[in-house]
Amino acid sequence: MSAPTVVTPRIGTTLRRALFWIIAALFLLSVAIVSLNLVGTSVEGPPLDPTSPHESGTQALAEVLRQQGVDVIVTTSLDDTRDALAESDDSTLFFSNLGGYLSDDQTVEASGLASTVILAEPGSEALHAVAPEVANAGTRVGTIAAECSSPLAPKAPEITAGPSSLRIIDADAEATGCYGSEDLGYGLIALDRGTTQLLLLGATTALTNGDITTADNAAFALRMLGQHETLVWYTPSFADGSDSSGVKTYDELAPDWVLPVVWLTALTLLAAALWRGRRFGPLVIEKLPVTVRSSETMQGRARLYEKTAARLHALDALRIGSIRRLAALCGMASTASVDDVINRIAVLIDLPVAQLRRLLVDVAPTNDNDLLALSDELLTLEQRVESAVRPV
Repeated sequence: MSAPTVVTPRIGTTLRRALFWIIAALFLLSVAIVSLNLVGTSVEGPPLDPTSPHESGTQALAEVLRQQGVDVIVTTSLDDTRDALAESDDSTLFFSNLGGYLSDDQTVEASGLASTVILAEPGSEALHAVAPEVANAGTRVGTIAAECSSPLAPKAPEITAGPSSLRIIDADAEATGCYGSEDLGYGLIALDRGTTQLLLLGATTALTNGDITTADNAAFALRMLGQHETLVWYTPSFADGSDSSGVKTYDELAPDWVLPVVWLTALTLLAAALWRGRRFGPLVIEKLPVTVRSSETMQGRARLYEKTAARLHALDALRIGSIRRLAALCGMASTASVDDVINRIAVLIDLPVAQLRRLLVDVAPTNDNDLLALSDELLTLEQRVESAVRPV
């Protein structure tokens, strides 16, 4: 019998087999790189971000203000904004709540932190909290003229409109509208709040990188944001949402009927489990109506073997029984191998190992006569071993 040959796969063979997966991985990698590049070029960050160079950002305006001697401080939380404004009495605060991070209370607080506060694109809730005498007037496009007595008008008579406009709804309010009209809405409304001048800015397009050079936008933005030595540019972020005072728990948000319904459902499920899972007394052992003799089972299996001509299968069943009984006669363990049993009985009855292996393992019957002859040989072998082990 020749030794088995082990064939080690070559590198070329392995590569050919994995070629499809290599190409698929490279394709997916290229798609991921292209997607990341596209996402990187399309994401512009938050609008009116003083650190963003994109069209909706305001980095150009912030850099020019720094060149003009204005100390521009960028903050991303209300706490940092409060600390930055506490260091200067002559300051301007510019902020917006386009991301919805600020609550009404935080918006009101921010609106009174500096000498001049500019609230860009205020929403309805912010206006209701900060300036109830002002309301939104929809969107505007194109350019709008100053048509007001504001100090900004002489240097910036015309700016870019949009994206929103504001309207004064209280005729008695101390509010001044500029860059627009009462019918179409204003791009800028100034409110006197005592120690604070509050500017509500709807025409924020004039501040962006994409439109800062259009019309008189640059002069308008520089004069409005450069009124004081310090400008704190506040961009709200997730850090402002960590204030637990305005965040409700699940218990507070859930209706009052939720907890009783949960308890009722749990008790109902428990009652149903007890009802359906109860026992009806001890298990009853039922006797079989018919007792099947082992000989009948043996004869039934023999007929099945005969019908399918499974001579080798039948002989193997006989061999297994013989080997098990021979091992018991020789005092061997039930886990003993066939070779161990053959070697043991070969010494007892003085027969060659090859002859015993032929009978117990190798030979296969070709017809019914061979099967009967081998069955008789197995029986004779068991008798000889028993005589050798237990002599009379």
